[in-house]
Amino acid sequence: VVATQLPSYPLSKCLVSGEELVAGKVVDFVHEGRLYRLCCGDCSVEIKQDPAKFTAMIDAAVVAVQKPIYPLEICPISDEPLGGMGDPIEFVHGTRLVRFCCKGCIKGFQKNPAPVMERIDTALIEQQKKTYALTTCPVSGEALGDQAFDRLYGVRLVRFCCKDCAGELDKDPTAILAKVDAAAKVK
Repeated sequence: VVATQLPSYPLSKCLVSGEELVAGKVVDFVHEGRLYRLCCGDCSVEIKQDPAKFTAMIDAAVVAVQKPIYPLEICPISDEPLGGMGDPIEFVHGTRLVRFCCKGCIKGFQKNPAPVMERIDTALIEQQKKTYALTTCPVSGEALGDQAFDRLYGVRLVRFCCKDCAGELDKDPTAILAKVDAAAKVK
């Protein structure tokens, strides 16, 4: 759960205390399949007492961060236009936003979320490739050619020269993302 949800976890403060989350001191607490990042283990007691309250806080932050870059204009279940049946449904799966045309489509998603998430990921990659600024692999420094290996870290595209280099993202995402960010600032 931590490995899957951490890359798109949207908050930099403890949900309970409001304190900044400091690297090396963060407690990654998983409850009922959801990741909660906390300043200390003591804060987990409050999460257990009222998980819905804290999940709602995470979900609101996920929607706020990911809605502006959400890549699909259609429901990934029905293929109906989002907004065609009223306001789209904002659904958070782990720490990822999925938008549906109606509440009925949520059940279809929950039966088998993998193909829907793959569809969203593919659309995110295609969308972000258009403005991706780094022209070299952030690991090897080699030029990114037509055969670049694309990978999402949460909802952020990172392009590599090969699959082996992409594996380094899990070891040190901060350094790799800093290179991507630096290239975007120069552009």
